[in-house]
Amino acid sequence: MTPTPLSSVRTARPRTILTVAALLAVGIAVVSGIKAIDVGGAAAALTHARPELLVAAMGLYLLSQTASGLMWGVCQGAGDVRIAMPTTLGLHWIARASCELLPAGLGEALRVAAVRRHPDGARAGTWRIAGALTGSKVIDGVVTAVVVLVIALATPLPGAAAGLRWTALAGVGAFAVAGVAWRLGRGRLPVRLAPARMRRVSARLAEGAGVLSDPAGARLAGLLALLSVLLRIACLAVLLGALGIAPQAAPLAFAAIVLAGVVPGAPGGVGAREVVLLPALALAHGVPGADALAFSMAVQAIALTTSLVAGGVALLWLGPSLARGRRAAGEPVPDLEQVPAVAVATRA
Repeated sequence: MTPTPLSSVRTARPRTILTVAALLAVGIAVVSGIKAIDVGGAAAALTHARPELLVAAMGLYLLSQTASGLMWGVCQGAGDVRIAMPTTLGLHWIARASCELLPAGLGEALRVAAVRRHPDGARAGTWRIAGALTGSKVIDGVVTAVVVLVIALATPLPGAAAGLRWTALAGVGAFAVAGVAWRLGRGRLPVRLAPARMRRVSARLAEGAGVLSDPAGARLAGLLALLSVLLRIACLAVLLGALGIAPQAAPLAFAAIVLAGVVPGAPGGVGAREVVLLPALALAHGVPGADALAFSMAVQAIALTTSLVAGGVALLWLGPSLARGRRAAGEPVPDLEQVPAVAVATRA
């Protein structure tokens, strides 16, 4: 067996090294923190939760993610990805279930692949689908960052969440700069600075992200994103009430969860969420560590259960059409087959 030359071995990218280091740091912090918390007390708090409020929290989470799916559908329509809204909602729930099971946003890459395999999505092409998803993430990110900024300015955030207002402000600024650059460049790379293939990719992405240059579509998508955020905060308030914790802590909990979602990690944000959420609830509202851990576990359980049930129903419904794939479209496959990796930060 011929040994592999050292010159052919690729060195790890700085971003990969930083990601691995962040995950290790989160893991160490979680293990160290849980050791100091009465896990048995957290389990007892969960067993004494009010079941009717847990069901209500699941319903609110269902409505929140449905509003998010409608927002994605609006962005797809503006980007000329013509898929019926019920089908779009089904694909959204399949992607949500994947996000709860897969780490680091891989569920969003599966979202692009699922739309691409649908007969109607095959006509749009991979990069236009990715552009529509990018447009929806930009609008969702702006709305979420503004809400978190309002919460951070209105509520003194303690502990690990103290710098959240600056994170949210930086996020709003970054989205604003990106939006201005997009409008000035019309969503395309400078022709003289990009090769022909990259120009084609940029053009397809710009077509897919058409909602960013459509004021009416952007307003509707923004309102749906805001509705999704408000329903998510209501879900957290009901969940806090189910565990006997003050529902007034819901905005702070939402802000902490968003901050934790910036760090890529385990499925559903497990680990990073506890690092930020537990001290924030303890310092701001005096919530005992066991109760705060129970709340974090309940947040994950509600998201996982609702997403798996809704995603499973959607998969049973759309599975046959996805299995047939783009052959059912009856049209030749467009170029640029490879599904792009879409890096996003999601809120649980």
